[in-house]
Amino acid sequence: MSDQSADVSRRAFLRAGAGATAVAAGAGTAAAQEEGGGGGGNVKPVFPSYVSDANGPGYQDMRGSSEVTVEVGAGSGGFAFAPTNIWIDAGTTVVFEFVSSGHNVKPESQPDGGGLSGSEGGEFATIAQGKTYEATLETGGMYTYNCAPHEGQGMKGAIAVGGDVETEDIETPGGGGSRPEVPGAAKSLGIATGFGMAATLGLGYFFIKYGGDYGEYDE
Repeated sequence: MSDQSADVSRRAFLRAGAGATAVAAGAGTAAAQEEGGGGGGNVKPVFPSYVSDANGPGYQDMRGSSEVTVEVGAGSGGFAFAPTNIWIDAGTTVVFEFVSSGHNVKPESQPDGGGLSGSEGGEFATIAQGKTYEATLETGGMYTYNCAPHEGQGMKGAIAVGGDVETEDIETPGGGGSRPEVPGAAKSLGIATGFGMAATLGLGYFFIKYGGDYGEYDE
């Protein structure tokens, strides 16, 4: 009877230990997947100095969409592109929507083979309110553009395309530099350790409650 009881207890211990190991490993894997998903959440492209004095609401990460909209003639004075600077995937179609009249879209610089031709009608030809101009940007890199009649008033914008662009850390709202990040390995280890401790406590409770003698047994 003693041998049978000890054997049952040993099997229960092995099953519980294997279960605890699986839980800890699963937790570590899940944490690693969570850390690796998405990407680029704490960085943004380094936009050229050309747009450092641009009007507008600032930067927006618009990756993940096959089509995005940039308003032309936005803002209280009507002299801004909104968003001003964006980050998109290669192959995304940018729809420039004219929300006020008297503006256009003129390329300033773009990668070789870039598809930003500019709105029709010549450099200073303007587009009526409610109209749109579309450009599908297949070539990765940095694009800058302006409204030709109002470039001097800061009506400029930039588009970063694809993942092969220079990036920088996103600063905190208070301007205190990049936000601290906990390394993914530390997160995984912390979660796995927590589950392992919980499993150990559970095993301790099991043997305290049900006992189990692991001394040498006579045949």
